[in-house]
Amino acid sequence: MRAHVVCLLRAPPLSQAAGVSRLPVPPGRAGSGAVGGALPVPYQVFWLQQEYPDHATLYASLIAASRGLAMVVFSLVGGAIADRLERRRILLATETASLLVNGVIAFLMIASPVGEATVAAVTLCTFASSGVMSIDGPARSASMPSIVGMENLASAMGLSMVITQVTMPISLSMVGVLNGLFDPGQVYAGSLLVWAGILPMIAALRYHSIGGGGRDVGMVASIREGIRYARASAAISGILLVLVVVQFAGMPVATPLGPVFMIEVLDFTTAQVGFMGMTWGLGSLAASFLLARFRWLTLRGDTLAAMTLAFGVGVVGFGLSRYVPVTAVFDFLFGFGFTATSLVSATIVQHTVADNVRGRVMGLFPFTLGFANLCTAPIGLAGQQFGLALLVPALGVTTLILCASVFATRPQLLSIRARAVAAATSGEP
Repeated sequence: MRAHVVCLLRAPPLSQAAGVSRLPVPPGRAGSGAVGGALPVPYQVFWLQQEYPDHATLYASLIAASRGLAMVVFSLVGGAIADRLERRRILLATETASLLVNGVIAFLMIASPVGEATVAAVTLCTFASSGVMSIDGPARSASMPSIVGMENLASAMGLSMVITQVTMPISLSMVGVLNGLFDPGQVYAGSLLVWAGILPMIAALRYHSIGGGGRDVGMVASIREGIRYARASAAISGILLVLVVVQFAGMPVATPLGPVFMIEVLDFTTAQVGFMGMTWGLGSLAASFLLARFRWLTLRGDTLAAMTLAFGVGVVGFGLSRYVPVTAVFDFLFGFGFTATSLVSATIVQHTVADNVRGRVMGLFPFTLGFANLCTAPIGLAGQQFGLALLVPALGVTTLILCASVFATRPQLLSIRARAVAAATSGEP
């Protein structure tokens, strides 16, 4: 049992989701997880800054948009697959495919075989990598209750964040230094060795998890059934709306514009970007430990409101500060708020959703994240035109305004208590 839990909740490979940025993996894992993001260190941002410095912001935004498009296309399909098939086998297939695709990306970054057109090839492979992990994510998230039990789910989801965030500060600083010593493509390729441990661990799993839902209808009808279920639940639909606001307005700051902002506006070296990212990771780690220790906080709607506020304030302060220690404080708050928002959202939904639609509902999380990533392309263009010094704090202010509007128009979100919702849904006293 312990081996099953460790493998399921493991931190992702550093190259997973192809060089996004500094964000953590929300419950289940980003790019693959319940909430989103596989969000490793910014390999591709460093690569673009080195090879194409005049167009780094634009190219990074296009790569992020390709990732978002794949999440939009494949996340709902991945949720339907997770409710039809044995979830352990899905994980084994997707991890194998992910290794192959990321190997191709590493080759392209190292060799640049077609000159500047290599950016287009990397973008296409990033689309494929993100698509694979969008199928992986719902299966991973939906497997969790079968392994740990609903009574331990909040703690297990907190543990998943702790595992990720313990490795994140170390990896961010390490990769920042390594990118000063080696080419970004070489560092990216080296990180692929982690699959030598991942694949045997998944192959050794013996848990059984299959939702058994949606088998009697076609794929499209099954997806529609999951969407109708989510819309009919006030808790799930409200939480998804909050996440949409946070992701659409706040995500571009971290994926991929945050590292570019630090390089262009704050005049950081790649090593300094890595160490500042470590501050972000420490904030995420603090949120993970706090919510794992006090798991009752993850079951409350008012906790979600407080964490979205912390996230928005962190983004605004990060964008306005030009004094490194103050920037680090706001970057810590930024990471704390994002991780806590993701964890609380996913925990409440996991306690609320029925198992036969669990994969499809959890697939909605990376689906909304995919749309947020798609928005990074036009936002990146705006940053190229007006400057990131103006854009970043403006996005933070937008986050605060829109989140406040959501909670003001849906005050019932503040009174959510996940255990009570779950009991009412299941008919328990």
